[in-house]
Parts: sequence; C-alpha cells; structure tokens
Amino acid sequence: MKLLICNWKENKTLKEALAFKKKIESASFNVKLVICPSYPLLPIMHSQKYAIASQDVSRFKEGNYTGEVSAKLLKSIDTKYVIIGHYEREFYFLENEKIVKQKIVNALDENLKVILPIGETRLEYQLAKTKEVLENKLKYYLLDIPKEKRRNIAIAYEPVWKVGTESSLAKKEIMEIILFIKTWLYEHEYPNNPVLYGGGLNIQDIKNLQEIDGFLLGSLSQNVENVLEIMKIC
Repeated sequence: MKLLICNWKENKTLKEALAFKKKIESASFNVKLVICPSYPLLPIMHSQKYAIASQDVSRFKEGNYTGEVSAKLLKSIDTKYVIIGHYEREFYFLENEKIVKQKIVNALDENLKVILPIGETRLEYQLAKTKEVLENKLKYYLLDIPKEKRRNIAIAYEPVWKVGTESSLAKKEIMEIILFIKTWLYEHEYPNNPVLYGGGLNIQDIKNLQEIDGFLLGSLSQNVENVLEIMKIC
C-alpha cells in the first residue's frame, strides 16, 4: 500500500482545513494517507480515514523554550508521524544536521514515525555527487539508531533544487536513486523501511512512478481534488 504524505506547510485556515477533511472523509481509497497541517490544526484534523503528522518537532525534550512543540506533546494528541529535516527548515531557519539528529532521536523516543527528506543541491547534482551526499546523510542520521526503533523511519528522496517546482527528475534517475537508498537501508539492517519521492512532482509524474513506496507532496497537496486524483492513481 502506498504511503502518501500531504505537507500543507504554512497554508490553510481552520475553515479551509475542515472543508478539505470533509471531502477526504467522504472518499474511498486504498493508500496510507497522512495529512500534515500546521500545529494548531493537528487535533482538529483527526480522522479514522487517515493519520496526522506534524511538520516539525522541537530539538528539546521539554522545558523553557518559547514557541517550541515537543515530541511528547505531539504524542499526547495522537500525532502519528512527524516530518524532520525538510530543506525549508535548513534554508529559512538555519537548521543543521546536528539539530535534525536531535529531533529524530526525540521523535523516536516517543514512538512517532519519522519522515526524513534527504536530497542534494543543484550544484551537487551537476557535480554527480548525489549518491555521495545521500550516503553521508544516511550514515549520520541512521547508523546509530537502535534496531528496535528503526521500523519507524521512512526516507523521502527530495532533490532540494526541485522543491516548490512542478518538474521532477527523469524517471530513470529517480529509480536509480530510490534503488540506491533501498540497497543502503537493507545493507544496514533497515530492511522494510518505505522510500518515497518528493520534489517537483506533478500528477503525470506520479502515474509514471508506481514502483515507488509513496510520495511526499507539497504544492500538490494543497488542492483536495489533486489529492483525490492521486489516491485513485495509487
């Protein structure tokens, strides 16, 4: 079954979110759908038809950190997933790999399922360093994760220079990288973790990438009709 992650980012009011929820709940589908709204909408978006995810989590366990939201709090409101390490967090909020790793550890300690986007910059792609960059990230984030917690990690290959566009890589390139990630995971005792694709997706791309375990959607997930069509394709 495909895993479909809908990252709303800083979009949707309460009214818009409830209208989206109503349409999704009236549909029939056979995918693992995960909706990722802004923090205030998390409790409101609960549903029997899909899971909810946070777009981020604090690097701190708890304490006097104004504006932060802990993994413990997310767990207490029945949040199932959390996106950690999205490129926009690095670009706009200057998060580094150390911060991302702290967040991963906190989330896994609360049995949250982690969606970990990794990808290369345009320059790294042009220099044919994609696999090197991805392997370094996988090693840093995953090598020392306890085996009993590893099942709660999904990897999303998301070339950062494609984020926010509607133009993905060629299918051959995507499948080569997905296979590279899957092979690395298998060799390091992550045998059944889903590997998703995100970055520059359009609906035609999704039709062509049925072999992938699922998709991390940004712009496409803003429109409920797009999501309904994608669920039918999957």
